[in-house]
Amino acid sequence: MKKTYVMPLLVLTAICLVVSAALAFTDSITSPVIADASDARAQESMIETSPDAEGFEPVDISNIEGLPASIREIYKTTNDVGYVFIAAVNGFSGDITVICSVAPDGTIIDSFTLSHTETKGIGTILEEDSFLSTFKGVDDKLVGVDTVAGATISTRAYIHAIEDIMTAFGLVDG
Repeated sequence: MKKTYVMPLLVLTAICLVVSAALAFTDSITSPVIADASDARAQESMIETSPDAEGFEPVDISNIEGLPASIREIYKTTNDVGYVFIAAVNGFSGDITVICSVAPDGTIIDSFTLSHTETKGIGTILEEDSFLSTFKGVDDKLVGVDTVAGATISTRAYIHAIEDIMTAFGLVDG
């Protein structure tokens, strides 16, 4: 009786090991490619949000006291056009990653969504110019910026990311 269970168990174990090894191998090959593509997208996004910048220098955020937890990266433009911030906040369905450039006078140059996992159709407002254009030229008071009906949680999260970015700007530029 025991012998009838041993062989299927060994076969199943072998199958699991082979599949696990194949997945690990695939991950080791695709992870660097995905990371490189993500870095390239972020670089393109920095140029897009701050078109007058000649280059970008990363800012060490490990020593900035009071920095909001949502802030992932900060870059200072090499020609003093401003700063570029990358923040990630929780939306309705998951993380929303926002990139935003801020001019030296504290006004937003441009911002947009790098990635999100919000509901199709509803969360796409985070990619639409009708919503994103409300941030251009505003300062930390965000006058004229409001949530969008039907996508309140997603747009509120985006606004929260921008508020965190403006707080971070005050810490690095102050």
